[in-house]
Amino acid sequence: MRHYLFIYFLLFVGLSPTQAEEKERDRFKEFWGRVDKWLGNRYYNISVDTNYITRPQTRWTVKARYNLTGSSVDTKGIAGGEKLRTHSSNKSKNTVSLAGSYSGITLALTFNPSSIVGWYNDFEYNTNEYYNRMGFDIIVQRAKNVRGWTQKGDAPRIELGKDMISLRSFNFNYYYAFNHKKFSYPAAFSQSYIQKRSAGSFMLGASLQWQKLHTSEKTDLGYNIVRLKAANVGVGAGYGYNFVIKRNWLLHTSALPTFIVYSHARQWAGSDIQKMPYHFPEFILTGRVALVRNFGRYFAGGTMVFNYTLIGDRDKLQVGNNKWRMRAFVGMRF
Repeated sequence: MRHYLFIYFLLFVGLSPTQAEEKERDRFKEFWGRVDKWLGNRYYNISVDTNYITRPQTRWTVKARYNLTGSSVDTKGIAGGEKLRTHSSNKSKNTVSLAGSYSGITLALTFNPSSIVGWYNDFEYNTNEYYNRMGFDIIVQRAKNVRGWTQKGDAPRIELGKDMISLRSFNFNYYYAFNHKKFSYPAAFSQSYIQKRSAGSFMLGASLQWQKLHTSEKTDLGYNIVRLKAANVGVGAGYGYNFVIKRNWLLHTSALPTFIVYSHARQWAGSDIQKMPYHFPEFILTGRVALVRNFGRYFAGGTMVFNYTLIGDRDKLQVGNNKWRMRAFVGMRF
């Protein structure tokens, strides 16, 4: 019996934490307590009209999301004295993501099922930061899986298949909401706020877009390679509105047109270079739509963000660019 008691004693001593370990644990608890308190104060200490918008009562939010993105480019111009038209669109990108937020700090894991089986090998990066007062979108894209067609004069259209066109682009869109104490973008797009009553806001906006589109050197068009380069900067104003339906549904719509204040664009068709002429109006239009259903601690909905750019004169050289992103989600707060 004494032997067993001695063995139990050794196990107890070996498994029990030492004083040093207990001090380390106490220090970590104290440190985490300070961090958690700071996060809580930062999360709830907000200057808003709580009759219209408020933070959720819980600090944890978990969401599953399905994302679908795509883009297209259309050009009209003159090359060698003849009309030249091109159209291209990249293969849509599908991603699935799981996101978790604590006190406004978010971590998300995203994967593309199509890339796993080799159906999608382009690169696209989307990120957004939406706050009540201001926010922005950033989109970076590099696509080779682009298809389309080109036509010169009255000649038949030439179809452009995979690996015949490549596209690179960068988009940045910024907004500032004047009525940010009553109107909340995050309530519609990130669910980090709850819109309690309907409200709208006038907004200021700024946009920056850069794109490069060209056909492969191996592509036989009959008039060599077609290339397009364009860079645009715009500023403008718009309006957004959050419509609360029976306290459970939230419908968001907003439009923010920015008019081009700087544009630099060129198109090459073989040795012919066409400069982009300015033709009013030239603009970048950012539109956002969202529908969210709240039921208890659960929520579900969908969003759409699109950017449409139109620059140039269709009788000389005009470029229309459309970039869009759709998202469906379900989540819970606890």
